[in-house]
Amino acid sequence: MEKGMLSWLINNHIQSETKLDQVFGPLIYLAQKNDDIKVESANTAFEDLFDWHDYNWQHGMYVEHIVPTGGRKRFLNALTKAGEKPWNQIMLDTELKKKDGTVLYCKAHIFCIDKNAEEIKYLVRLDYDLETQIKDALFTEALCQSKVNCWYWDMNQGTATFFNTDVPEKPLQNAEFMNDSYVFIKDFPQGFIHSMDFVGQYRDGFMDFVKKLLSRKTEGEVYEEVAFKGGEQELIWVSFTAQTVRNADGIPEYAMGTWRNITDQKVNEQQQQHNNYLVGNLIRDSVYDITVNVDKNFFVADNSLEKWMEETRIFAAYYDQAIREIANERVVKEDRQRFLDFFSLETIRNLPEDENVSIEYRRKYKGRENWFKVTINTFSFDEFTDKWMYALVYDIDSVKKREIMLEQMAATDALTGLYNRKHSLDMMAEYIQKYPEMPNAVVYMDLDNFKSVNDTLGHAAGDSLLIRVAKSMRKYFGKDAVLGRIGGDEFILMCYNANHEYVDQMMKDFVNFVGSQCKEECPTVNVTVSLGYVLYPDYGRDVAELADLADKALYKAKRHGKNMALAYNKDLDE
Repeated sequence: MEKGMLSWLINNHIQSETKLDQVFGPLIYLAQKNDDIKVESANTAFEDLFDWHDYNWQHGMYVEHIVPTGGRKRFLNALTKAGEKPWNQIMLDTELKKKDGTVLYCKAHIFCIDKNAEEIKYLVRLDYDLETQIKDALFTEALCQSKVNCWYWDMNQGTATFFNTDVPEKPLQNAEFMNDSYVFIKDFPQGFIHSMDFVGQYRDGFMDFVKKLLSRKTEGEVYEEVAFKGGEQELIWVSFTAQTVRNADGIPEYAMGTWRNITDQKVNEQQQQHNNYLVGNLIRDSVYDITVNVDKNFFVADNSLEKWMEETRIFAAYYDQAIREIANERVVKEDRQRFLDFFSLETIRNLPEDENVSIEYRRKYKGRENWFKVTINTFSFDEFTDKWMYALVYDIDSVKKREIMLEQMAATDALTGLYNRKHSLDMMAEYIQKYPEMPNAVVYMDLDNFKSVNDTLGHAAGDSLLIRVAKSMRKYFGKDAVLGRIGGDEFILMCYNANHEYVDQMMKDFVNFVGSQCKEECPTVNVTVSLGYVLYPDYGRDVAELADLADKALYKAKRHGKNMALAYNKDLDE
């Protein structure tokens, strides 16, 4: 619809909806005041197609009634572009919800028909291909009924659909969950890759998988396993298989395959590898078996004891003396007291017999720190004989460091190295429990206009900016704060010992400092910082509740002009 044609309709006062239906098909009329966007009316073609013919349009309808969550951001962005000037037109492939919640795929032609200081009005014309919709619906139903975890990638449309999914909703941030049977993802693969919280190098692995499917040289089925964080689980493992279908010219058009949640399988494999390592390498190559007469306080001499003493450089005659020397000269300071308590004669004598207990500790070994594990068992031949201790010493350095790495990966954000939201809240709660009377500040922060960085400079520049912000947070607070990234451009932190007399100025300075770092990183895009914070213990002692209050303050800061720090108070609830 061009300006001249629409103007002609308005000037000639054509009000017959029948005629409008025949000429233009489904139409909806939108009005925007500030951030509120309402559907004010629609023609009969729209009402009939989407089953809204009984709706009372005088009460208005919000956009979320008709636009699914997954496509809402793109739809609102299109409205923003159209609203830049009157008679501007934007075309968009989008999904719209019927009254019963089912989705229809349409091409939307968005027109800004009026704009003033208080309100922007839009006319949206919809193109709907019934034949294509029927084919897609039948195809979707067939795959859902198959009960097979399969997926379909339309390379021309840039969309992917996962059927019979059991992957948790949280990791699929750009996904629209249609029902219990399938998930629809737009902007595939770029949006999918950037929204998933991949672990380690698995993002690159998935990119290689996609490139193989797009290649003309790839033949047959392609397989890939990836790991990412999701929900309360530490790691989610998913395997993908797919085969590319090409047109007559050999150009890839779509890919189809299967996927499986293989988390349980991977956990079992890793546990088996761990067990094999312990049973094989550790016992064969690095174990010492040491026998001690607990009551008489001496070692039983054998080749294993001699090897252990030679490597530890401990030649004490008595057990308790040897343990003290090992602790002082070989065990790292942080583990020393725990080591002494575990191996004390008093502890050993009070242990129940025939029951294994163990300790893991760090020992100075061959010029570096190594993790060791000692498992002990106490026994006596009868009630009249001495008590004995049998100990196995293992070198578990590689296994332990791998466990620590996986724990760190599960607790941190892969891009910035900051804690994730769950671990941040856990650390905050732990600190409050340890220092209940210490004043603190819980802070929510995000970047203003960050989307423009991704849109104009690319996702690589956006990632670089987020890394720079994380470094700025570490530089500003040092070790005096818990620092976390929630996701996207949102961050959470807690400042230790935040004296209420200067916390306001500290937050303002922090906003200015991070903002200056953003300007250095992306000088062509005006990125600023907004944050909200709440004081502990003034507004409660529950960390999750404090985080919600800080988030509420952040929302008010964004609404009041951005580029500021705003403290929570009870007036914000009004």
